[in-house]
Amino acid sequence: MMQKSSIEFPPGPSSHIPGKIVRSFVKDPINTLSKIAEEYGDLSHFKLGRMHVYLINNPDYIEKILIHDHSNFSKGPRLQTAKRLLGEGLVTSEGEFHKSQRKLIQPLFLPKKISSYGAVMTDRALRMIHGWKNGSVVNIHSELMKVTLSIICKSVMDYEMESKQAKDFGNAFEITKKYSSRLQHPLGQILDRVPILPKVAQARGAGKTLNTIVYGLISERRKEIESGTKDKSSSGEDLLSKLIIVQADDGSTMTDTQLRDEIITILIAGHETTSNALTWTYYLLSQNPEIERRVFEEIDQVLGGNGEEYKQPSIADLPKLEYVEKVFRESMRLYPPVWTMGRFAVNDYPLGGYTIPKGSSLMFSQYVMHHSTKYYDNPETFDPDRWTEEFKMHLPRFSYFPFGGGIRGCVGEPFAWQEGILLIATISSYWSMRLVPNQRVKLQPGITLNPKNGIKMKLKSRRKSS
Repeated sequence: MMQKSSIEFPPGPSSHIPGKIVRSFVKDPINTLSKIAEEYGDLSHFKLGRMHVYLINNPDYIEKILIHDHSNFSKGPRLQTAKRLLGEGLVTSEGEFHKSQRKLIQPLFLPKKISSYGAVMTDRALRMIHGWKNGSVVNIHSELMKVTLSIICKSVMDYEMESKQAKDFGNAFEITKKYSSRLQHPLGQILDRVPILPKVAQARGAGKTLNTIVYGLISERRKEIESGTKDKSSSGEDLLSKLIIVQADDGSTMTDTQLRDEIITILIAGHETTSNALTWTYYLLSQNPEIERRVFEEIDQVLGGNGEEYKQPSIADLPKLEYVEKVFRESMRLYPPVWTMGRFAVNDYPLGGYTIPKGSSLMFSQYVMHHSTKYYDNPETFDPDRWTEEFKMHLPRFSYFPFGGGIRGCVGEPFAWQEGILLIATISSYWSMRLVPNQRVKLQPGITLNPKNGIKMKLKSRRKSS
């Protein structure tokens, strides 16, 4: 009789109470992972239901998994669930199909191309803030979600999403996003099979709304290309036209379903991460008036502001906005847009003196790494001045990775950096913001790190004429 081989697990939490760790993780995943990492170190093991999970909390280990040995891993459980929304788009796809998609999309995010989007970014930011009133209250998260959606639509798709469409898209996306978080829980997946339940029906309806908008966009662009109103010499310049026109080796073109998956992925991934990062930036500035004052000082100096006349920020100003860049970088350390990542082990994998069996789930958390005392002095303090060139040079590669990283790193990360700095420069040349009192600002860690229920800010004009 063959004896069953035993597996030696790294240290980690265990509980005799069924489901205790699952409940803790579902209720507050960031705090749960932070406590595990603090107590058990670089490599720990725990069970979520029947799933064996390994929490990786060492930047060298993360680099090995994401870069050197990436072929031994597939996408983790969160992104498997995200396929419900994103389909087989660039974020969720695997293998050769992913490589071919990335090859198509990458040119639209090369430095020269991204630079060409600068004017769209500042223009859309100006449109937003010109609608604001001195002394009024705005939900800054909602405002930034709308403006970043408008920017990604115009810059990458050459498409103007009109206000009703944008509102419908935003509402449907919010519903779908919350439902995706619910699907992370095993009970949520069981309830999902009952379509008459209110939340399930609402999520189905939101999915249809997103599809209607995106399929309409595809249909409209196909007609423009076929009728010649958008000539083929220029139509390859934007992502949607490029995807419609491109042919595979066998001469076939992408189906509408394939196009839908790519477009919805770019629209969502291309606006949500930046809007979240900027929302947390303005929250932090509102709580740190001295840092805000230095931001204003640099912007005024670079844009020539004297309280009344400023030039519009441009790509040429980016190298001069050094402190703004540090503020944005530090904001994404404290509140990384992508707060956790996961992989599945395709084969047994040796790591840190243990063997991780195939089929296991590996997890690493940007939030946990970014708050580690190993790499950051006073990690809970908002301190943009920590980001000196020397500090960056000595920081391990995967102790700071707000957009993820590795061989499949976020294709739009340079776009987000440029957009973030330009929007801060544009918005803060006009407005100061103060947190509306007596509101509870709470983290909502879904696929990205959202503020639950947004953040309400009172606007104060920095210009006499506003």
